[in-house]
Amino acid sequence: MKTSILSVGILLFSIVPLAQADGGRERTQGPCYSVNIQNDRVNQSDVKQDCDMNFSRTVQAGKENRAATIQTGDVNSNKVRQYQYEHPRYRISGEHD
Repeated sequence: MKTSILSVGILLFSIVPLAQADGGRERTQGPCYSVNIQNDRVNQSDVKQDCDMNFSRTVQAGKENRAATIQTGDVNSNKVRQYQYEHPRYRISGEHD
């Protein structure tokens, strides 16, 4: 067992010179994710994404819900679900006032 661990360690150290580091590429080159879950009387979500791939999911439950999403990229995916809910005693999260 020790010899296999030693062999793997030597192998990993031998390939280190072949690995190339990515020198600080911009955030806009990777995927961006945004997830918003809001459960207040008044909910507001403003999402702005400028990546190659943008993914946004928003769920709002309250008396007043507002969501705005701006995405600029090759792949843009946005889903918003809004529930009008104004019961004074119970909240969707299970909390009691």
